[in-house]
Order: sequence, then structure tokens, then C-alpha cells
Amino acid sequence: MLSMASYGTGAAGGIFAPLLVLGALIGLGIGEVTHHFFPLLVPIPAIFAVVGMAAYFTAIVRAPLTGIVLIVEMTGNYAQMLPLLVACFCAYIVAESMGELPIYENLLERDLMRGGTMPDPKEPIVLELEVEPLSPFAGREIRELGLPAGCILVSCRNGAHEWVPIAGTRLEAHVRITAIVSPESSGAIRILRRGCEADD
Repeated sequence: MLSMASYGTGAAGGIFAPLLVLGALIGLGIGEVTHHFFPLLVPIPAIFAVVGMAAYFTAIVRAPLTGIVLIVEMTGNYAQMLPLLVACFCAYIVAESMGELPIYENLLERDLMRGGTMPDPKEPIVLELEVEPLSPFAGREIRELGLPAGCILVSCRNGAHEWVPIAGTRLEAHVRITAIVSPESSGAIRILRRGCEADD
């Protein structure tokens, strides 16, 4: 609880150990429930705690191989490699499908936005964002967004449907846009992010 409060306020606080504890508790809870209904199938519910740690780490950090190696080294038990592989890659796929950034990228982006500084790229940046409901870009045509020269929207995607936008393309909520930003137009990154985020 304190980790969530500290993360939400932006105060300094470790998230690695609480992340593993939460994963272990979730895994143990699933193991206990499964053991209650299928005692012969799951004789030792505590095994789920180890798998839960790796899966939760993978979902939050988006590093499945790191999660697997980390838990194997912590436990010294290589017999759990197959369950760890399945759990971690399933967690990775689910987390990616939800479209959220990994936690460390999210923290970096929040710090950059809060400090008023943006990266100074030396090469073009490919940026993918989702137009949130009630955001400044929702319902507006691309020609109305005020994007500077050197910032080009190259694709729009809504589920499985993907298309190349033109100046008259109207951006609707939940559409994912992919933009290429040249080094000379790095200020467009701030415009794109603010335009795609819902107003508080």
C-alpha cells in the first residue's frame, strides 16, 4: 500500500521488493484456491508463489527472460523452468495487449514531463501513442492538430484495422497512432503526448 502511495505521489521509494512480494502473494493465493478445489493436481500451493513472482515481475517490467533468470537464481530450482517460461510469456503478452508502458519507462516519462525537459534526440524517433477519450486530439482531423514540420503520422490502428492517415483523417478515441519525429522537431513529442492524454 505504501509503495502504491509513494509511486502515485512521485516520492522516492523502492518498487522492486514490493513488486516481488505482491507477485508471490498473488501466486500463493491462486495456488491455495487451486489446491482447495484440486488437491491432487496442486499438492504444494507454495510453488505458485515462485511462479507468481516471475509473472508479476514480467508484466510490470516487460522483461520475461530477466524474470525467469532472476527467480531461478533466487530459488536455485531449475525444475520450475517450464512453468516459469509459460507464466512469464503469458504475462508479457497480456501486459503488452493492454497498451501500458513498462513501469521504468513510465517513471522516466513522468519525470521528464514533470521537470519540463524532453530528450534531445540525434536520430528520428518513432513514437506510438493511444488517443484517450476526452483528450485534445480526440475527434479532430490531423490537419487541425498543429504538428510542426518534421513530425509525420505514418499509421493509425484500431484493433486489427490499420491504415495510413491523411490530412483529413479524424482521430477517434482508442486509436493508436504511430509518428516519426525528426531531431529538429523534438518539441513535437510533447505536443503529441499532451494531445493524446485525457484532460484531468
